[in-house]
Amino acid sequence: MEDEEFLRKVLVPVDGSASSLMAEETAAIIAKKTRATVTVLHVMRELRLGYQLPSKLQDELLGSIEQHAKKIVNNALALFREEGVKVDAETTGGDPANSILEVSKKDYDLIVMGSRGENEKEPYALGSITKKVIRHTTCPTLIAKKVCALSNLLACIDGSERSIKALDYAFKLADKMSSKITSLNVQERQLHDLSPKTAEELGERIFSKSLSAISREESKVDKRLEFGVPSDSIVEVAEKGDHDLIVLGSRGLGTVKRFLLGSVSDDVSHKARCSVLIVPTKP
Repeated sequence: MEDEEFLRKVLVPVDGSASSLMAEETAAIIAKKTRATVTVLHVMRELRLGYQLPSKLQDELLGSIEQHAKKIVNNALALFREEGVKVDAETTGGDPANSILEVSKKDYDLIVMGSRGENEKEPYALGSITKKVIRHTTCPTLIAKKVCALSNLLACIDGSERSIKALDYAFKLADKMSSKITSLNVQERQLHDLSPKTAEELGERIFSKSLSAISREESKVDKRLEFGVPSDSIVEVAEKGDHDLIVLGSRGLGTVKRFLLGSVSDDVSHKARCSVLIVPTKP
């Protein structure tokens, strides 16, 4: 059931950080299996000073920034070429998140980026650039938190169209990567406490509806039904089941309103220790 048009172009923003290197290595694993072409994107640091420098010193600083950018891009290109991945590069300036968002509109199928930038130290938390990208993009985005083979996927569904779209993407990725995949539905604990049978039946209906919508045979799919706070349950199942990628949908509003919305995808992206793939629906 492989889709030849699935994952043709992958965008990988790079900044020279350890987190960025994880994204590069993860993207290389995916590209080798899917035969996708990778574009390395580096957004050069802008020289912003509150005072005027002598032109000679300013030129030296700009030259240093350009050399630093060139080194980051060349290192990334070398990594992909060593893995036999077809790769090109693009360098731009401006706001990093806005630049990533603009470039990603050029018919990319996936963004793979680190969870934090070179100046952000929290091991698994999201950095400001990554937060902005996942809240505004309409392109599926994989947040790399660990380097792994993506061999054990956890696809989260709630019966909505966006979660079905994410489930379809997860199965297509699993087909390409020869990965094991588990579909997970989390029902509210309160519903289960009131009527366990009703909660379980609702979960089963969601599995049936979602798998039928993407033409997957329910009997051949590993399903898991949990009860509790959705984001907490997803993270807990991922850790206990040794899943290396969580896949889930988001609304992908693409506007400033997105910053005002709390969501399961936001919470999981922050809390998870494994990589997270968010598949947005277009606004």
